[in-house]
Amino acid sequence: MQYKIEQIGAQFSDKDILALESRFSKHASSGYKFHSVFPIQKPGCLGIGSPTTTYVAVYVKE
Repeated sequence: MQYKIEQIGAQFSDKDILALESRFSKHASSGYKFHSVFPIQKPGCLGIGSPTTTYVAVYVKE
């Protein structure tokens, strides 16, 4: 089983939703199935700034 993890961001406009659909479809055409999305925190600059929350999408290929 292979996994692919992709950062997809945290805020979406209508245009961004369409782009996300396209990205999911592209991965599906490569044999990957969408698995899940979950939030992660990224540290601030040099580890001293405020952390930000973003989301990652997980795809799986069996």
